Amino acid sequence: MAKKEKKKQTFSFKDTQQEALNLYPIRLILLFAFSVLVMMTPYYRGLYFDYELMVFQAIAAVIFILLVLYLYASKIGFEVKYKLEYILLLFMVAYIVPFFFAANRRLAIGEFLKYAFYFAIFAMAIRLATGRFEKLTILNALFISTIGVAFFGYQAAVGLIPETARPLGMAMNGLWAGNMINSTLQYHNTAGTVLAFGFIIGLLLGLYTENKFLRAFYFAASSFVLTAFFFTYSRGSYVTLPIALLVFFILLPREKRISFVFNLAIIGAIVLAFLNKVGAQLNPNGKEKLWLILLMQFAVVWAAAYAFSFVEKRLYVLKNEVYIISALTIAALGIIGFIIALNMHLIPTSIVDKIKSISFKDRNFVERLVFYKDGLKIFLKSPIFGYGGGTWVSLYFMYQSYLYFTTQSHNYFLQVLLDTGLFGFAILMVFLYTLFSTALRAWLKKDKDKNILIAGIIGGAVQLYLHSILDFDFSLASVQVLLFASLGVLIAIVQEVLQKSKEDGKLIVQRKTKVLSPALLVFYLFVMIISINFRIGNYNANIGQQALQMNNLTAAYSFLSKAVEYDSLNAAALSDYAVTLYKIGDQNKDASLIAKANDYFKQAITNDRFNAKIRFKYAVYLLSHGAIDEGLKQIEEGIKLQPLQPNNYEVKADAYAKVGDYYLGKGDKEKARKYYEVVLKIPEEIERVKRERERMPEVIKQDPNSHKFGITDRTLQIVNEVKKKI
Repeated sequence: MAKKEKKKQTFSFKDTQQEALNLYPIRLILLFAFSVLVMMTPYYRGLYFDYELMVFQAIAAVIFILLVLYLYASKIGFEVKYKLEYILLLFMVAYIVPFFFAANRRLAIGEFLKYAFYFAIFAMAIRLATGRFEKLTILNALFISTIGVAFFGYQAAVGLIPETARPLGMAMNGLWAGNMINSTLQYHNTAGTVLAFGFIIGLLLGLYTENKFLRAFYFAASSFVLTAFFFTYSRGSYVTLPIALLVFFILLPREKRISFVFNLAIIGAIVLAFLNKVGAQLNPNGKEKLWLILLMQFAVVWAAAYAFSFVEKRLYVLKNEVYIISALTIAALGIIGFIIALNMHLIPTSIVDKIKSISFKDRNFVERLVFYKDGLKIFLKSPIFGYGGGTWVSLYFMYQSYLYFTTQSHNYFLQVLLDTGLFGFAILMVFLYTLFSTALRAWLKKDKDKNILIAGIIGGAVQLYLHSILDFDFSLASVQVLLFASLGVLIAIVQEVLQKSKEDGKLIVQRKTKVLSPALLVFYLFVMIISINFRIGNYNANIGQQALQMNNLTAAYSFLSKAVEYDSLNAAALSDYAVTLYKIGDQNKDASLIAKANDYFKQAITNDRFNAKIRFKYAVYLLSHGAIDEGLKQIEEGIKLQPLQPNNYEVKADAYAKVGDYYLGKGDKEKARKYYEVVLKIPEEIERVKRERERMPEVIKQDPNSHKFGITDRTLQIVNEVKKKI
C-alpha cells in the first residue's frame, strides 16, 4: 500500500513538472510584461498623477491575475504564504480602515489602491524571480529604467526634447528646470534618489557577473547614471548615497569588497574628472559635445574597469592587514582627491555650492522641521487610525505655523503616521524589521554569490528609505514600484538561501487560509475595474473643469456628469458639477437643477470635509440663492480651515459687505449694520490670528518671497468703503 502511495506521488510530481515546462513560454511572457511595466513607471511623471497611475494600476492588476491563473494552470498553485505578504496586506487594511472618517475619501481610497499596486508588484516579483535568469532580468529592468531617467535628463538639458513632445503618452515638460535634472520624475530630489538607487543596482550587477566585458560595461553604464545624479543637485541624496554605499560595502563578501572599493574608486575618479566638462555642455549649445564627452567617459571607465578585472583576483589573496590598510589608503586618497578637485575647480561650482550649503541652518532644512512639527499637530487629532490617505494635503493649512504651500509632508514615515495613525505606523515598522532581519539571517549563511545580490538590494532599499525621511519620493508611485520589485527579488533570494538549511519556514506563515488566494483574484479584478473607472472620471473631470472656466456650460455639463458617474468620490468634480448645474438652472429658471446642485455640494463636502475652496464655492451658491446665514456659515468654516490665508478674509469681507448692502437697499439699516460691523472687525481678527497662530522662523522671515500673513489691500478697501456707509 505504501509503495502504491509513493508511486502515485512520484507520478504527480513529474506531471506537475511537465505541465510547468509546457507552459514556460507563458511564464517568460509574464516576466517580460512585468519587467517592462516596472521599467516604464518613472517615465510617466513618476506616476504621481492619477491620469497615468490608474493606467499602470490596471495593467499591474491584469498581469497579476494572469500570473495567478498561469500558476494554477501549471499546477504550481498560488497561495499567499510569506509573512511579509501578510504584513503588507495588513498595511493595506490600515489604509482602508480610516475611509469612513477620512479627511478626503477619494485620496484615502487612492492611497489604498496604491498599496494594492505595490503588493501586486512585490508578490509577482517573488514568484517570477525563481531562477538566476529571472532575478537578473528584473534587476536589469530596474537598472535600465534608471539609465532612461538619466538619458531623458541629459536630452532635455541640451534642448533635444521639446516640452510639447509626448512619446508613448509620456509628458516631456519640466525635465530640465532651474538648471537641474528633474527628468521624467519632474522633481530633482526624486530624480536624485532614483539615480542613486540605479547606481547601486548597476554596481551590484557589475560585481555579480563573472564576464569581464559585461562587468566593465555595467560599471561604465553606472558612471553614466552617477554623472546625471550629480546634476540633480539633490543635497539629501548627496548625504544618503554614501551611507547606502557603506551598507552595500559592509554586507559584501570579503573578495567583492576589494572589487567594490577599487571599481568605485575608478568610477568616482573618472566621473569627477569629467564632471566640469559635462556641466559646461548642459545647455542648448551642447547638443553634440555633451554626448561625445559622455561617450568618452563611458569608454574610459569601461577600459579602466576591464583592465582592472585582470589583476583583481590577485588582490583576493592579500592578508587582512594589507587589505585593511589598502582600503583605508584608497579611502584617504579619495577624500584628498575630492578636496583637490574642489580647490582646483574640477567640480562645477554649482555642485560645490550645493554641497557647502548642506547645513542645519539652511532654509530648506528649517522648513522641513516646521512641516514635521505641524504634521505632529495633525497626528495628535487622530493618533490611532489617522485620517486616511491624503491627510497632509487636506489638513496642513489648518495647522501650519505660517503660510506655506506644499502638498506633501516631505517625510514618508510622518505621512504614514498621519494617514494610518499608530496602527499603520506599527505595521510599517514590523514590515521593515521582518524584511531586514530575514535578509540578514540569509546573509549570515555566507553564500557568496547570493550575498552580493542581498548586499546590493539592501543598499538600494536603504538609499530609498533614508531619502524618503527627507522628501516625498514615495508619493511618486514609481519609486515604490522600483523598491518593491527589488524587495520581491530579495525575498526570492532569501528563500533560496534559507531553503538549503531548511530554515525557509521562518519566512512562511504556517497557518494559511485557502480563501485568501481566490479572494485576491476577485479583489484585483475590482482594482482593475475601479482604476479604469477612476481614469475615465479623471479625464472627464479635467476637460469639464476647463470647459467650466471658459463658461462653456454645455460642454462642462457633458464631461462633468460623466466624471461624477465614473468617480463619485472626486470632490473637485462634484463641486464643479454642482456649479455647472446651478448656473444652467439659473439661466433656464430650472429649480430642480438648482436644488440638485445643493445635493452635489453636500456630497463634495462629505468626501473632502476640510476643503476650504469647496466651502467657498458652496457659500457663493447659497448666498446667490437666498440662504444668507448658511452661506456666511460656510465662509466662516472655510476660514477656520485656512486661517493664515489672507485672501480668505477678502472673501469674508466682500460677502458680509454685500449682504449689508442688500439689507441697506431694502431699508433695513439695523440688519445692515449687523453685517457691516463684522467687516469692520476683520482687521482686528487678522491681527489676533497673526498673534496667536503665525510662528515663522527667522531664516524664513529674511526671505523676501516668504508669505507673511497680514491684511490685503483689497480687504482694507472693503473695510474703508463700509466705514463710509456706516
